[in-house]
Amino acid sequence: MKFLLPILGLILLVFSSCGENRIPQGEIEYTITYPYTNVEGFVSAILPEKLVLTFKDTKIKSMIKRGNIFKTEIVSDEKDKSIEMRMEFGNDNYFCDLTEDEVQKMIASQPDYKINATMKQDSIQGLYGSEYTVKNPVDSIIHDNSWFCDHLAPKKAYWYSSYKDISGVPLIFDIERYGVVMHMEITNFTQREVKEEEFNRPTELAPLSYDEYEAKVQELFDILLDE
Repeated sequence: MKFLLPILGLILLVFSSCGENRIPQGEIEYTITYPYTNVEGFVSAILPEKLVLTFKDTKIKSMIKRGNIFKTEIVSDEKDKSIEMRMEFGNDNYFCDLTEDEVQKMIASQPDYKINATMKQDSIQGLYGSEYTVKNPVDSIIHDNSWFCDHLAPKKAYWYSSYKDISGVPLIFDIERYGVVMHMEITNFTQREVKEEEFNRPTELAPLSYDEYEAKVQELFDILLDE
């Protein structure tokens, strides 16, 4: 009996460790479509078509870009609840390091989705995900069901968004910001080493307050959608 106790303890340790066996770092690529926007002609040539999410432990960089025309990034860390937003568009190169109050203001500015798990699970681009219904009770927009993977390092990747109550990293989801709905679907996942300098801010970016930054990004999307 005394001989069995250490073995049983080792078995329990192994099984409990497997429960938290998350992929620590990597990169996800998504395609972006615009289900409620008329994307034709010049607009189709300038609207962003890809989101790249790079993660390492609790830190995430979400980058939306279109060639060399423009780029926006959000660098977040769920451990210390920090957010830095960045924008590069022509001569407009800015960043905003949000305060705690500004983070809460950002969260409050987004739709308050009613989200429910469907209990359906499946593999999408090699990542196992769970499905959720998503409804915005204050408008008539119909959202496709979202899928989130709970096997990557970030436990709540978009803790600062409308999906703040869902655990995991999104595989299929919508972003509803700046007067446009963007639908994201994963196209590729790469498990790779992510270097810390990949999260560094370019030195040429100038600081803005949260309100100033939001106004700049809103102006950018107004220009893109008015063409």
